[in-house]
Amino acid sequence: MSLNVVWQLTRECGLGCAECTTSKAHARTHELTTYEAYKTIDQIAAAKPQRLVMTGGDPLARRDLFELVQYARRRGLEPAVNVSPTRRLTPESINSLRRNGGMRLIFAINGSNPQKHDGINGIDGSFANTVRALRWARDGGLPTEINTLVTKRTVSDLAAIAEIIDAFRIDAWNVYFLVPLPSARKKEMISAEQAETAFGALTAIASLAKYRIRVNEAPEFRRFLMQQTHADQGQWSDFAGYVGNSEVVDELVFVSADGDVHPSEFLPLSGGNLREHSLRAIVSSSDLFASLRDRSNLSGKCRHCDYRDACGGSRARAWAVSGDLFAPDPLCAYLPPALEAAG
Repeated sequence: MSLNVVWQLTRECGLGCAECTTSKAHARTHELTTYEAYKTIDQIAAAKPQRLVMTGGDPLARRDLFELVQYARRRGLEPAVNVSPTRRLTPESINSLRRNGGMRLIFAINGSNPQKHDGINGIDGSFANTVRALRWARDGGLPTEINTLVTKRTVSDLAAIAEIIDAFRIDAWNVYFLVPLPSARKKEMISAEQAETAFGALTAIASLAKYRIRVNEAPEFRRFLMQQTHADQGQWSDFAGYVGNSEVVDELVFVSADGDVHPSEFLPLSGGNLREHSLRAIVSSSDLFASLRDRSNLSGKCRHCDYRDACGGSRARAWAVSGDLFAPDPLCAYLPPALEAAG
């Protein structure tokens, strides 16, 4: 089992960003205790993940964050911490993360200048605070990554954001295509045609960038790359990991603050809880994860698509838009030949 694990340590955060999907209500309710968090690290380590991201809310809101990071490192993991630009994020807290085994820090930038970023996040000064913390991390010798959310307001700004973050000497740019949760956010979701344009822009950026680009919740990017390189359908596995400087994250699990295991942080359906079952058992044997691995469950054009093994569409977006886990992903502009021939 080869996984990328995103673990939400807490829902608590002092920012309240407009674009955040984390529920603020009862933020610490049912949160894993320190002891349970240690057991969770043991389970994650047993799965031998390619990548572990500790996220929130604001991870620094947990008083035991440093010891959890240290324990994860002792178990052979390389924890990355997704931080929020709150008052807790200081040169001292960054140095403490580094001393305790934090391998990299992840920040969010959703605009190429303070006005755009702060306008999207709804928090005045968050751009300046993020840039300042990026410099602290760089001065402290910690590698950094940037998260960016692709919406109607940010899609035309991607090239400019790429130019800005290049100056920070980051290791990776994680580009998230919006999943409209709650449903009121559907108006912010880009069209399938805009997604194709964004894929082209990201491909061009990746050919020159010194950092890796990861595309999240847009497995159609893999289909796009295969079309661009005229790859044979049987070669889709070549695109399951790295393509030049680009990566499509596919084998991902999200562990919520209360121990529920989801196929995506944007899909509020759980395969089980770590208080009751092991991570390995949930991912390998639960009905939810098993059904998602079976591409024959797909419906509509996804079912008939010649790229369905390579892509499969975002199941989180399909569920958010239609309520059907296996419906076609509305982000996809591709028409399978089988359907095109049928008229």
